[in-house]
Parts: sequence; structure tokens; C-alpha cells
Amino acid sequence: MPRYFSNRQINYAAWDACVAASEQRLVYALSWYLDVVSPGWAGLVEEQDGQYVAVMPLPIKQQFGIHYLAQPLFCQQLGFFAITNAVQPKQFVAAIKRHFSLISKYTFNTSNTFLLNPEEKSDLHVYQHYTHHLNLNQSYEAIYQNYSRDRKLNLKRSQKAGLIIRESTDIEILIRLFKEDAATRIRGGVSEAAYGQLQQLYQVLAAKGLATLLYTQTSAGEIDAGCLFVTYGQKIIYLFNAASIAGRSRNGRSLMLDYMIQKYAGQPYIFDFESPADISSIIRVYQGFGAEPAPFYTITQNNLPVPLKFLKKARQFLYLKVIANFTAKPSS
Repeated sequence: MPRYFSNRQINYAAWDACVAASEQRLVYALSWYLDVVSPGWAGLVEEQDGQYVAVMPLPIKQQFGIHYLAQPLFCQQLGFFAITNAVQPKQFVAAIKRHFSLISKYTFNTSNTFLLNPEEKSDLHVYQHYTHHLNLNQSYEAIYQNYSRDRKLNLKRSQKAGLIIRESTDIEILIRLFKEDAATRIRGGVSEAAYGQLQQLYQVLAAKGLATLLYTQTSAGEIDAGCLFVTYGQKIIYLFNAASIAGRSRNGRSLMLDYMIQKYAGQPYIFDFESPADISSIIRVYQGFGAEPAPFYTITQNNLPVPLKFLKKARQFLYLKVIANFTAKPSS
């Protein structure tokens, strides 16, 4: 039976050992990652003989004295992680329903699809979404053959533009590119706190050797696009990107995606495009690389008293719109 642990009660070493050894292993669920994206996070833990055998991260926020769950930025999936089949995973879902009257948004990982069914009657509202995965455990030539005609044409255009890919450790350039273009199209804008969180997250990822930050540069020395990738546990996550207005037409992001695919082709990795929810133009780009849809579920719940319920619904709507826009990766 899982128990609720506050942040200070969690044994970080035991937590990370469980996540790392689990079949569902994801960088988002590691303690140091959660410390950045959701300070003060809690967890559900099942122990056997002092060992954590199953965990579920709980990104907690507080407002009006109410503790609730809200999916953090830069953290597409969380959910259930276990090192044994002896654990009853649905007990974890039942536990979060008991502990939280309000779940603004909580997202399970792509290995947790057996846990939830949108058709089942429940207090929870369950929504199915898709990210896109590309299996890299094949030759680059075989992968390239599955690129769409548009993707191949865009790659040729970026090559004709004379773009050069270079690796960097300067996350400020990526943030500047985002501020100058994508952020101006986000209703309500983007808080400086979000940029600060991205800076901090990059520094931690880079220190652990898990981040690859790439930029494309023109022959005149202008940096026109950037992409941040995270490699952990046989998965490469396309975490964040941006391009200048001119850079969008030069398809630098497609060039960098192709570069990473070439680099890891023939190895047992899954490339996760971390697709934004239901933005068809971006999804078509990722499918153009031969990526296949991988389903995952998001849950919400609002069992607050009626006056608070309506207030939270309004705030939740605004929050989800900002999250969707900020995390959407523009097509390239």
C-alpha cells in the first residue's frame, strides 16, 4: 500500500534508485529534476524491506490554503514508476484521489496507459494525448527512407542556406530567441520565473552530462535557431527549442533534429519529440521524421466546495492555455 511522503520525508537516494531501475524510467521523475521544476514536491512511496519499490511524484502547489496537483513546466510526463510487478499500481491512482480534492492537471507516462481508461466512470476526468516516438535502433539510411517528402525538402533547404550546427553551453541565446519570436505570440506572455527555471534546469542537466544544446548559424555568423535535448535512460527528449523569424524559414530546427537522429541511429534509443497536445501542424512535422504516436493520459479532478470550484475552473483554464502555448514547439 503506497504511503504519502512529504518532501522532507523522502529518501532521495532510494527514490532515484527506484526510478532508475524501473521499466518506466524517465528523467522527469528524478529527485534533482523535480527539485527544479516543482520545489517542495511530495511523493507516494511503496517500500519493501526498507527499499523503495514503487513511487509516484506529486508536484504540489498551494493557493488560497488549498494544496493541489499541477503539472510543472518542462515536465511532460510523471506517473507511476516501479521495480516489481508485485505492486498494485491502481492503488497509487486511488491514493492521489484521496489526498487531493483538486488536481489541476497530472500527466502519467507512456508506460502507464493500462492504469486509466477514459471510458470508465470516475470522479477523475481522464484525457488521452499523444507524444511521438522514433525508434533509433536501426540504420540512419532506414530512418531517412521514412522521412516525408516535405521533411526531406526542408532539410535540403536548410543545407542550401549554408547553416552550420554548433554545440554550445550558453542557454541565454535560446531564451533570447524564444523571447524575440515565440513568446510574443503567447497570450498573457511568459513570466521571468519560467525563464529562470529553464536556466536552472539546463545548468543541472549540463552538470550531469545529460544536456545537448545545439544552435544553427548562418555563414554570416548569425545564430538563427536552437534546440535543447536531454539524453537519459535510452531516451532522447526534445525538451525545448526556438528560432528567429528568419530562422523559421531556414529550417534550422529540422537540421538539428536530423543531426541528433544521425548521431544516435543504430543504437537502442527512443527519440521522444515531446509533442504538444493536439497542435496538428507541429505533429505533422514530427510524423514527417517517421515518428509514431505514443499515447499517455492526463487527469483532472475538482471536488472542492462549489464556490471554490468555479473559481478554480476559471484559473485552471487560463493556466492550461499558458502551459500549452509555452511548451508548444513551433514547426520547423
